Parts: sequence; structure tokens; C-alpha cells
Amino acid sequence: MQATWITRHARPDAEKSVIVFAAGWAGSDQLVRHLPLPAGHDLLCLFDYRTLPSATELRALVSELSPYRQHHLIAWSFGVWAASQLFQQEPLEWTTATAIGGTPRPIDDAYGIPARAFAVTVRSIGGAGITKFLERMCGTPEILREYYRHRSTRPLDEIYDELTSLQRQALAETPTPPAASFWTRAIVGGHDAIFPPDNMERYWNEARVPVTLRPDMPHYPLYESGIFTSAVSDETR
Repeated sequence: MQATWITRHARPDAEKSVIVFAAGWAGSDQLVRHLPLPAGHDLLCLFDYRTLPSATELRALVSELSPYRQHHLIAWSFGVWAASQLFQQEPLEWTTATAIGGTPRPIDDAYGIPARAFAVTVRSIGGAGITKFLERMCGTPEILREYYRHRSTRPLDEIYDELTSLQRQALAETPTPPAASFWTRAIVGGHDAIFPPDNMERYWNEARVPVTLRPDMPHYPLYESGIFTSAVSDETR
């Protein structure tokens, strides 16, 4: 996993807050560098889940986050799974934790992407396959153009390795019933063509996590410039 600070005060203290953004598959910090932040917030971006941090590396990350007054987690797509893996056992209290377009059961016929559909995606990524995936992810030509303005430039072989690694890691887990854990809110896009909206709603409803349905939102949510500000303010006012 890679962790990149986009904005960071030299000495975080009890007067400052931090947003941790867990990107989805194939993501990077390039996706969010242009997005405005609420005043007084730093931003850390997590991405590239070919491997997850060791226990020592994770403790070091948590120690960097601990001095902040408030901790806000915003996870998108496969980042929801990654954040669940990273933080469910860590003694870090989240002021808010928002899951967008994903669940902790990312490859699952009832709660995530159906296994067969995911296998088709793995086979098709490459050449025109990635182009078609991005079209489905963004939903409209306008959102696709916005994505390309800030897209990750990680090489195709690297993101393919990440995809197959995510498949192995997710399918190796023993399924557990939906649980709220530290999540405080889930946002589901009604036009999500990657994670079936019904599956996401089913998971979060069974986990008893409040769900906000955005009927017109596709899988890709970062076309909304105020997404960080609204995710934090909606849950803290």
C-alpha cells in the first residue's frame, strides 16, 4: 500500500483535523489533489493495495494520525474493503467514517460485485477493456472527461497486478455477517455500474449503517468538487 500526504501541517495537534481518503482500485493521490478541503484539515491518501501494511507499518501510520483532534475516513470502492482491513482492529477513533460505492465484502454475490462479474472484469482489463471499464465507472461523457483531467497515471501492468491481488485477498477471507464496525455512513450511487446498488444497500442496511442513496451518482464520485467538505460537514453538524 502507498500512503501519500497531500496536505500536512508540520505539527498536527488538538486544533487540527485529518481526512484519510482510501482510493479504489487503480487509484492514486492524483485523483484528489485538486479537491478543496475544509479549513483546518490535512489530507492523507491511501492507494495501491497489492499488499497491505505490516503490523509495524500500520502502527506507525496510526501514530501519525493520533495527534489530530478529529479523524475523518472517506473510502471509495475497494478502498472500503482496504480501510476495513486496516483499521477494524486499531485503537483509532473515527469522528466520521464514510463508505462510498463499496462494502467490506467487495466480491460477493449478495453484498458486493458478483464473483462471476468480477472474474469477467479481470479477464477483460487490458487494451480496450480498461476504456470500457472507465466508461461504465463514470457513467456519462462529462464525468469521464472530468476523470481524465485528474486520472491516475499508474501503468497498466501495475494496476492489473493490483486487481488480481485484490481478487485473491478478498476471496481468501472467511465471510462474516455485515457489521457496522467503525463505519458511520454509507453513500450508494443509484447509477453505479460496478458495485450493484442493491447489494450495497443490502450490506449497509443489515450492518445498521445509515445509507444515503444518490440516485444519479455513478460509481466514480470525485467529479463533485465539494465531496470532502460535504462528507465531513454532513456528519458533524
